[in-house]
Amino acid sequence: MKRGSYFSVGFSVGISMTILFSVVFCKVLNSYAGIAAGICFGISLGVSTSLILKKYNIKKDK
Repeated sequence: MKRGSYFSVGFSVGISMTILFSVVFCKVLNSYAGIAAGICFGISLGVSTSLILKKYNIKKDK
């Protein structure tokens, strides 16, 4: 995988999880506080996904 693709995969996972978690938490909490929770979970999952892919590819190359 190229270096820029880690970021793009992590970014796309983060955006999709942000939308998903925001909708779910807004329905569950019945307030707009779910948007903030969705953003936090989406960012953390996006960053962790890109780091996991990067680490996995480094181990795979060795």
